[in-house]
Amino acid sequence: MLKRRELFHFLGAATLMASGVGQAKTVAVKSFRHYPFDPVAAESFLQKLFIPVGSGPFGVLDVAGPLTMRATAASFPLLPGKPSPFLLYQTEQSGKAYQNPILRMENGANLKVTLRNELVEPTIIHWHGLMTPAKMDGHPASTIAPGQSFEYDFKVRNRGGTYWYHTHAHNLTAKQAYNGLASFFLVEDEDQRRLAQSVDLKLGETDLPLVIQDKQFDGEGKLRYQPNGQEAMMGWLGDIVLSNLTPNAYQTVAPRTYRLRILNGSNARIYRLAFLKGKERLSYTVIGTDGGLIERPQTTTEAFVAPGERLDILFDAGQAKAGESVFLKSLPFDPMENEGDAGSMPGMGESTSRLDMGAEFNILKLVVGDGARVELKMPAELSQITPIPLAGATKRNIKLSLQGMNFLINGRTFKMDEIAFDVKRGSREVWSISNPKLGMPHPIHLHGFSFQVIERLNSPKQIAGLAKFGKGRTVSDLGWKDTVLVWPGETVRVAIDFSHDFPGDQTYMVHCHNLEHEDAGMMINYRVVG
Repeated sequence: MLKRRELFHFLGAATLMASGVGQAKTVAVKSFRHYPFDPVAAESFLQKLFIPVGSGPFGVLDVAGPLTMRATAASFPLLPGKPSPFLLYQTEQSGKAYQNPILRMENGANLKVTLRNELVEPTIIHWHGLMTPAKMDGHPASTIAPGQSFEYDFKVRNRGGTYWYHTHAHNLTAKQAYNGLASFFLVEDEDQRRLAQSVDLKLGETDLPLVIQDKQFDGEGKLRYQPNGQEAMMGWLGDIVLSNLTPNAYQTVAPRTYRLRILNGSNARIYRLAFLKGKERLSYTVIGTDGGLIERPQTTTEAFVAPGERLDILFDAGQAKAGESVFLKSLPFDPMENEGDAGSMPGMGESTSRLDMGAEFNILKLVVGDGARVELKMPAELSQITPIPLAGATKRNIKLSLQGMNFLINGRTFKMDEIAFDVKRGSREVWSISNPKLGMPHPIHLHGFSFQVIERLNSPKQIAGLAKFGKGRTVSDLGWKDTVLVWPGETVRVAIDFSHDFPGDQTYMVHCHNLEHEDAGMMINYRVVG
């Protein structure tokens, strides 16, 4: 008998249930020899990190007035000197051109965007984490055909923080996002400015947006996305790890504190983030999660970040001496730790990635430069978060499951016009999101609202060991959230306040942010009424 986690790399769980017993397969360890940009070999981190600042690709755009954004196909050198087909959002402001701009706006400001689809297939933008009227949310029902446009017009209601925007065309989200249709959305407020002043942070210098993605490339250096049966089932994994679209990136830093706004922009890969100087783990301070700053800084040496999640951290590079290197790594973990035994069965083709889920690898190299260490005092308080009252809250079960070749939510696969359930406007609910042991890790994303994680139950040991905040919660669970990772065998309880002043019924979505799972139908509609 084999642990099903040993089969994770070549067979979906649904096949286990549908096919029964067959011949076991062993997955060979795939060598990185002669493969460029090996993320495991520390000596190969020689590419200067791309840091978004002004106009151009991923330039920071302080939105001032209406924008026209065009979803277009282009060419972009993801690997040095090797142009690759890529998808981009293009726009202009004040005579400057931007591609996949990092949009920055003040809380309370109004966003007006005309999206023009210049692709050969349908698309739409979802404003991930932003509270918008349903018609502005980027629901797949709003998808626009090639040559058509969509008008966005809404007020930015969110706390200051690190959000993002990306495509959400059903059955196309995974491919389009992987090929480039995504970027940051930064919201500013007084809490953010107070932090920046106290720790001397400047965007693009000591405050760095950092999107982490894993990609595959063909022999010509072109981006590759061709999931086989297993990869469509389990989620697409790359084997070259990009930081801000830079493979094997390094950055020279001063001996001082930096802010990293980390976004997991991967389709399916989960990261276990740690900083290492040689074999020594260095501490870092979590200051924010999906929905902005948490109440108080929390020091740690590791944290999980799932697809769609964000983690804002402060890292003191002065923990290393001049000339020393520190690596941001993903530590090894077992994605199927909670599972029991299962029988063997025929496979669906092996993963084409050389980097298994849960493998250990490097993400970013930080080289500490000369100069005196800059000592900065960490603020004791970052923000104020009022807990959602639980008394009188409606309880609702959200059950993740497998049936045949389908991942389901409450026994349903996605149907565009089907409402799974209604919630009452102004109500409070506690959702128990449960994942069967015979399953996969699922990052569950809620559209329309943020939530608070109140409890984790039956967590795997690797998560329970990080539960330092009561009721099984880890540092990644603090503050306001819009995406939460639910491990096999685990139940996560979250509190949601469905208060808003948008008129009429509002239809939003709940779905897995493993994008292959989302496209396969692990998604349901819910409606806010009353």
